[in-house]
Amino acid sequence: MKPLRTWLTGLLAALLVSAASLAAAAQTSAYRVEIAPDAVEETVFDWASQRCEQWHIPDAPLRAYRDDRDEVIAFASHHRSRAMTGSGLERLATSCAVSFEGKHSADPSAYSDFSWIGATWTGNGRDVVALMHDEYHANEHPGACRFREMMSCWYNVVTAARSSDGGRSFTPTQPPSLVAAPAFRQEVGQGRHRGFFNPSNIVAHGGAWYSLIATTGGEGQKPGVCLFQTTQIANPASWRAYDGTDFSLRAVDPYREDAAQAKPCQPLKHLPTTVGSVTRHEASGLWLAIFHLGPDPAQGVVGGRVAYSWSRDLLSWTPLRTLVTHPTMWSKDCGDQARYAYGAIADPASTSRNFETTGDEAFLFMTKMRVSDCKIGPQRDLVRIRIRIVKETP
Repeated sequence: MKPLRTWLTGLLAALLVSAASLAAAAQTSAYRVEIAPDAVEETVFDWASQRCEQWHIPDAPLRAYRDDRDEVIAFASHHRSRAMTGSGLERLATSCAVSFEGKHSADPSAYSDFSWIGATWTGNGRDVVALMHDEYHANEHPGACRFREMMSCWYNVVTAARSSDGGRSFTPTQPPSLVAAPAFRQEVGQGRHRGFFNPSNIVAHGGAWYSLIATTGGEGQKPGVCLFQTTQIANPASWRAYDGTDFSLRAVDPYREDAAQAKPCQPLKHLPTTVGSVTRHEASGLWLAIFHLGPDPAQGVVGGRVAYSWSRDLLSWTPLRTLVTHPTMWSKDCGDQARYAYGAIADPASTSRNFETTGDEAFLFMTKMRVSDCKIGPQRDLVRIRIRIVKETP
């Protein structure tokens, strides 16, 4: 039995930690995000008039930065990625030049089948680092999958690429630099989509850089969202995942290394799936994460919703709150005229070159998908709607 003094000391410490946690929770939940009262939906990229080909579509959350000429460069990447440019985050012009495209390689170890620019960050507007969402569609390569449909054969990793011309072209590192990867090869666990997916935008904080990356788990890895950090943004091999205590976990390449060396990252509580964006609210210093979610009968959400969570340290997050409900790409309602996906918040007035911060007003950017005969086709626009961040009264 512990001595009474030791027991009391432990109890006091626990109470202090509990009180601090409650105070932090109260502080981080003191703000809400809502659609501005006078907001109207605006089109930023119009598929009907601006597309370069049929499947030139916004197919990922908005990522944007200001280049060395103070021009905004933005991506809402498809696997054939083209940059959008403009003086701000209003209507953006599109070049038909391709900034990046995977090689549709049948070799899974090349990590170059279909690739999306998932995140960007630049310090000078000319040299840009990118995190790539790399999909391997084994169903399209003879003998590579036991199934026929794409979802059952989908294997995913996150790699790195770089640009030295402001984002007009990106080059992946060779050999590929894995930032996040499952501890197994693509033939393992077929029957569902597997791996690490859709990195959030990159944010700088306290001398390091961070990105939130989702995983479907498997083979010892729990599903969820893990936090990745680097202290050397120009070195793609320096990214490390949070293990529950520290940023100690390096991605192990299952095609070039012993996968038994890999250890699972620690998913963060309250973050259910891929993070559309993470930005710092300047007035409060809090980090705001955005999610696009499907129907949730338990929450009374039929078509889907945009939800958000707050954090002070990028590790501890508040329970989700709803920003807006609307049909999302997971809706099954054939009466939908349009569905939405890939929500991300950005403030055109941000003082950050990479739009990492927001004021009390910003924009929610989304892909708006037209629905025809209950199906989603290529007709997709990039739209935005004004939101505001409001301090709640006790």
